[in-house]
Amino acid sequence: MRFLLNLYAPGPRGRNEVEPVTGSQMNLFRGREGHGRSFAKAVSWRTVGTIDTFIISFFVTGRVSVAGTIAAVEIVTKIMIYYLHERVWAVVPWGHR
Repeated sequence: MRFLLNLYAPGPRGRNEVEPVTGSQMNLFRGREGHGRSFAKAVSWRTVGTIDTFIISFFVTGRVSVAGTIAAVEIVTKIMIYYLHERVWAVVPWGHR
């Protein structure tokens, strides 16, 4: 994780200017988006994904109870994984203007 300390984040002066972020300023879970936005994105995306998982599970198993169980487990684990994924990408400056 040490390599994350060498990343650059946009400075407050302008959209295209960048300045180095020091170790005391850098935090793995800080970035351009707030935690609430990342979490809301995770929940909304997983809701769509869970509906998809439920439909596929139902077609494969033919049982609503099995499809529902698969969807219920999947929504919790994938929200957590997506949230962490978003927070890591929030500190990566690549692609920001």
